[in-house]
Amino acid sequence: MDVVVAGVGIAGAFALRALDKSLDVVGIDKREKLGYPVECGEIIPTKREMKALLPDLDDYSLFDIPKRFESNLTKEVHFVLPNGKTFEIDFEFHVVRRDEMIQTIAEESSHKLLLNKRIKAFRDGKIVLEEGEVGAEVYVASDGPNSKIARSLGMPKPELSPAKQYVMKGVECNEDVVYMYIGRKISPGAYAWIIPKGKGVANVGIGFRPEYASRGDTIVKALDHFVREYPYSSPFLKDAEVVSSIGAVVPIDRPFESAVKGNVLFAGDAASMVISHVGGGIPTAMVAGDAAARVINGFFNGENDLQLYDSLWKKYLYKPLMNAYTIKRIWDRFSDSDDKVSRLLSLASNADMNKILRCRIPLKIKLLSPFLPIVQKLI
Repeated sequence: MDVVVAGVGIAGAFALRALDKSLDVVGIDKREKLGYPVECGEIIPTKREMKALLPDLDDYSLFDIPKRFESNLTKEVHFVLPNGKTFEIDFEFHVVRRDEMIQTIAEESSHKLLLNKRIKAFRDGKIVLEEGEVGAEVYVASDGPNSKIARSLGMPKPELSPAKQYVMKGVECNEDVVYMYIGRKISPGAYAWIIPKGKGVANVGIGFRPEYASRGDTIVKALDHFVREYPYSSPFLKDAEVVSSIGAVVPIDRPFESAVKGNVLFAGDAASMVISHVGGGIPTAMVAGDAAARVINGFFNGENDLQLYDSLWKKYLYKPLMNAYTIKRIWDRFSDSDDKVSRLLSLASNADMNKILRCRIPLKIKLLSPFLPIVQKLI
């Protein structure tokens, strides 16, 4: 075997898509049906937005999202503070059918798929499954935030945030808008969302970091409060019904300093390549999976070594990911109080929030950063 792609989510599917068809490749996944259940908001910035978000990417054709995968195209983000103040930001998202996207891309790669196989560990240079071992010359570790391969190889364990999401029908919101909400009562230390999929259906969910929650709060209570009682979201959801629900964890840490360990290339959530202040992982996983595959193709053609992957993903992703992590760390200083958050963000403008959404640090935050402990006490 030339290559094993361990975990066929977004990163794994895009690795399979780009791996040379002359290579002997297998994709392994624990699911019987790839991409299901859907464990995210299913949004991808449009190509125009990606050019601003990842300005050092060499090729943006990855983000020519086929219409067959798109359920909606939104035009704005409304960012709602605990006191109701709302920032309205022009920002375009494809809302995709993530499960169909993963399935189709993986199947159209023409590489072999080994499904319903749970990875237990990586030992002696081989993937350990419940049924035996699978060996290869090179591995793509795209097995998610609780990566068994990362754990086996002693890679850093990232901070993870629990999340819970309902798919709801009968939602009465503006379907051109992605709604993001912050507030300790609904999403302690994170944010909540309503992402319209079209025709009254929406992904409705929250992140939940227990260390920022009030005593006795749980993720289920917080999400139900957001749906049924929170004054800035419940009017959209008052007649909506829950179609399905899912829980997940999202990396909200800095990315690995090196995503290459011997002959293993880590990609996507498995390497904490997530826009941590908003928990966005699909576009970064697409880029990482594609970059890993291109490096592997070059490796088998004798053109480069596997270490090139570190150079590529860092060129494309490192600065935006670290900016996002910095913003999250600043945010954490104020997440224990809705009043503090509202007062802090009263200093922000729409232009500031525009930059933050695009992983840029506004000048006033850079200037205030040395004084944040003082600001934290004052507000």
